[in-house]
Amino acid sequence: MLAKMSSEELSEWIAFDRLEPIGWARVDLVGGLLCSLIANQNRKRGSKAFKPGDFMPFLERETLDISDPDALMTAFGALVKKPSR
Repeated sequence: MLAKMSSEELSEWIAFDRLEPIGWARVDLVGGLLCSLIANQNRKRGSKAFKPGDFMPFLERETLDISDPDALMTAFGALVKKPSR
C-alpha cells in the first residue's frame, strides 16, 4: 500500500480515521446499534431500554454517553491505534 500512496495521502487517511473511525471501532458501533435495536424491540414493557454501549464490551460503560458526540469521539479514539513513528 505504501508503494502506491504518498506520505501526504496516508496522513490524510490517518486524520480522517481519527474523525470518522473506519475499521473495528465502526464495526463495534454498528453492532451495538443493531443489538440494542433488536433487544429493545423484544424487551418487556416498562423495563429499562438497552443502549448501544451495552453491547460494546471494549468500551468503558462509565465514560460512554451515546448522546454526546464528544464522548463518542473520545471513546472511539481510544480504540483506534495511533500510528507509530
